[in-house]
Amino acid sequence: MVGARIPRLLTFNCHEGYVHLLGKLGCEMDIVDGLPGRYTGRWDERMRPVPPRARLIGLKDLSRRSKYDAVIAHNVLDLLDARQVDAPKILVLHVSLAARAAEEPNAPAPAEMSRQVQQYLSLVGAIAVAVSESKRESWGLECDVIRPAVDADEWHGYRGTEARLLRVANQVNLRRARFAWDAHERIVDGLPFQLVGHNPDVRGSEPSAGWEHLCETYRSHRAYVHTAAPALEDGYNLALLEAMATGMPVVSTAAPGSPVVDGENGFVGTDLPALHEGAAALLADQGLAARLGARARETALDEFGVKAFVAGWHTALERARAAFYAARGGAFRSALTVEGR
Repeated sequence: MVGARIPRLLTFNCHEGYVHLLGKLGCEMDIVDGLPGRYTGRWDERMRPVPPRARLIGLKDLSRRSKYDAVIAHNVLDLLDARQVDAPKILVLHVSLAARAAEEPNAPAPAEMSRQVQQYLSLVGAIAVAVSESKRESWGLECDVIRPAVDADEWHGYRGTEARLLRVANQVNLRRARFAWDAHERIVDGLPFQLVGHNPDVRGSEPSAGWEHLCETYRSHRAYVHTAAPALEDGYNLALLEAMATGMPVVSTAAPGSPVVDGENGFVGTDLPALHEGAAALLADQGLAARLGARARETALDEFGVKAFVAGWHTALERARAAFYAARGGAFRSALTVEGR
């Protein structure tokens, strides 16, 4: 983008980790906080600090007089909440259509849900982006894919001195199918394991005490476990990438787009007993874990770097503005500059 003014964005707090990543775009940002239906009523500082150049606001603070260069919505409810904001809009597809339909009570059939979303985006002159190729395909939308990123300066320092497996996830019993939790339980059965996150119905699971505590948890634990149902979820999410970037080896079921390469930066496959044995081997051999973990860090930083994330979002913001003005029959000319990394 060229010009002299830094964009001002509006987004919604559905996921502190991802909104924190959006802070790397170098924009000023208002974050609508205190939304209903979340496990925490306000921004959870235990997960991430509020990004630089960002402030928390409430829905009551939005009005037709609100001036934004773009709105970044994380679900359809966000789009509806921002309907009075006269600005380009982008819907981020975080969850596959199949998973959304399965987990939402009284949801319409997937094909109808996709049709409704496409119709609404067209009506308001908005665009979508997806966090993975499989999620783009699941929704059947023509849109760019912007994969999440990990920052080498934030995730580092692996030691693996605690011979314990780790997983970071919230509300796992509500998402058992998507997280392939039965497979997860078979992999970790009988092995030292810790689940970090908001899971009040899981004995022994607690959220991290803060961001630095979360970073230290990744550094100290021996290996990370990731499971996903291939029809519902990707072979990666932000927590997996953070673990890899820290230097943790991974034990994972096979799923689309997985960055785990069997025997190189962890163990991946469909044979659950073999994955259990791989996890046990990592717990027993700190040197093996360190070697595979070093390669995992290289993979995460090479394939999910901040530079590509920022470039993808700059392109999406330009596309959103062009679509917005085209829907109104006006000419589009960029006059913004972003100080992203």
